[in-house]
Order: sequence, then C-alpha cells, then structure tokens
Amino acid sequence: MTTLNIDTNDMTAIKEIQKMVVQKFHFDVQIINKKTVNHTKTKWAEFAEKMDGLFTPDIVNHIDTSRKEARDNFIANA
Repeated sequence: MTTLNIDTNDMTAIKEIQKMVVQKFHFDVQIINKKTVNHTKTKWAEFAEKMDGLFTPDIVNHIDTSRKEARDNFIANA
C-alpha cells in the first residue's frame, strides 16, 4: 500500500483526483482524513520533535568536522 498525501481541504478536488485515478489506473482508492487518524508516536518520533530546531549552524559544522576526522582516523588506522 502506498500513501499519497494531498495538502488540501477541498473535497471536490480530492474526489476528482480519486475519480481520475480509479478510471485511468483502476486503483482501489481510499480517502483517509489525516485529522481523524489517531497516530501514536514512538519514543524516537517524540525525541526527534523535541530536537527539531535545536541545532545551530555551529553545531552542524562541528558534527560534520568530527565525522570527517573520525573517518580519516579510521582509514589511517586500517
């Protein structure tokens, strides 16, 4: 199963897209309103949400440099 996310509340447009996909590709299409679906978040999803936006350009640069140094040291010691 594949999910196609359409960012609109225009049900007329969504119904037209559904009709076109069914007629052209003969797919079974179900419309699921994302607001009514109850998603439980995993611990990692909650962690990612908390971390979102906390990285500054300096932190990202430091991580990038550290990763390069670690790779270079690994190759040199191999």
